[in-house]
Amino acid sequence: MRLFGTAGIRGPVHSKITPELALNVGKAIGTYIDTGTVVVGRDARTSSVMLESALVSGLLSTGVNVIRIGLVPTPMLAWATNKLGNAGVMITASHNPPSDNGIKVFNEKGIEFFLEQEEELENIIFSESYKMSSWDDIGDVKDLDLKNKYIKEILKYVGSETNLKVLLDMGNGAGSLITPYLLREMGAKVVTLNSQLDGYFPGRKSEPRYENIAYLSNLVKELGVDLAIAQDGDADRIAVFDEKGNYIEEDTLIALFARLYAQEHNGGNIVVSINTSFRIDKVVEEEGGRVYRVPLGQLHDGIKRYNAIFASEPWKFIHPKFGLWIDSFVTIGLLLKIITQEGKPLSEIIKDIPKYYLIKKNVKCPEEIKYEVVEKVKERLQDLLRDQVEEVITISGIRLNLKDDSWVLVRPSGTEPKIRVVVEGITEKKKEELFSLAYNLVSKFVSELSCRP
Repeated sequence: MRLFGTAGIRGPVHSKITPELALNVGKAIGTYIDTGTVVVGRDARTSSVMLESALVSGLLSTGVNVIRIGLVPTPMLAWATNKLGNAGVMITASHNPPSDNGIKVFNEKGIEFFLEQEEELENIIFSESYKMSSWDDIGDVKDLDLKNKYIKEILKYVGSETNLKVLLDMGNGAGSLITPYLLREMGAKVVTLNSQLDGYFPGRKSEPRYENIAYLSNLVKELGVDLAIAQDGDADRIAVFDEKGNYIEEDTLIALFARLYAQEHNGGNIVVSINTSFRIDKVVEEEGGRVYRVPLGQLHDGIKRYNAIFASEPWKFIHPKFGLWIDSFVTIGLLLKIITQEGKPLSEIIKDIPKYYLIKKNVKCPEEIKYEVVEKVKERLQDLLRDQVEEVITISGIRLNLKDDSWVLVRPSGTEPKIRVVVEGITEKKKEELFSLAYNLVSKFVSELSCRP
């Protein structure tokens, strides 16, 4: 793919994500759907209005109509597209630095475009085979505010009231427009942090990794809240702390929801990304279900292929009964419902989910060599671990599942010049051994290939 990565098109403004690109993507989408309506939303980044304007111009030039829903979180754009559009476009770079921006495209069901659809858009763009409407057939623009309708639909789906006290860290992102209002409608007592919209993300880095939000642990204890929730810039991601200030690992949270859905369906298929823990498999299999893994950013393809009742990658959750898109707001509502109905704190609810030892780290790597590096690491890892390997998965880089349920994953980032190294061990010692091996191999090959003439 020349433009699209694992989550749409992303990159630095002006050097990659330019108004010209946005214009051409708009023309390509209009050409692809040929007729109908495209729903357009944007996040709070400083460049988002500029790119939205260019994109809308491109769409209108092909004769399609546009519904602008303004500054909204990505899940709401997907929901609105499902309700009103033949396609949808979100101007966002999600958790990337504020100097970046991006474009995500959704089909009429609110699902991010499948790979074959993104390839078709790229073909239209690079061949410049755009449809062009005549002066009397240019599309129309309608502006709508749909936030209250979206909140009402989530409340109807969740169907639960609560009196929990919740700390929300909005990260200066678009979630500020939905999450506090949704939880207060549920009856929760809400304390907000970094809830002012600001495209510079002054409160913290946008990605809700532990190291970026660790301060929430002390705040949970000082404020005496039942849990804390953090979101990223476009609010499709969440991170959670329990009532003791403990960070809930992403895979534990996935396992919690996977178990819930497997219990409700007496089994069923669960789809998760390639970089997720075996603790998910353990709890799902106990309920008679089965877990399938797909490349990061391809949950929607997995749902389609395996008829999944739930799908997730770290921080992102899809609830197919509500909608076929990543929706953090439904996730938050259901999490509060689980805690309220269980009648015990989150720390107690997750106690019986297995504990493994996980580590994730990135190695910076020039774009032009990162796939070659991964290929070399793939060969070397298989050779060094051949006696321990139970399963080899090569759908996204390489994941080696070992006989003792430990595993190692090395994959190229689809959005940044980095290689991801993820390791899970059944013990701390095993985790450290595997991580040292994989990380050092990646670093070695990056150094060697970077220095060649």
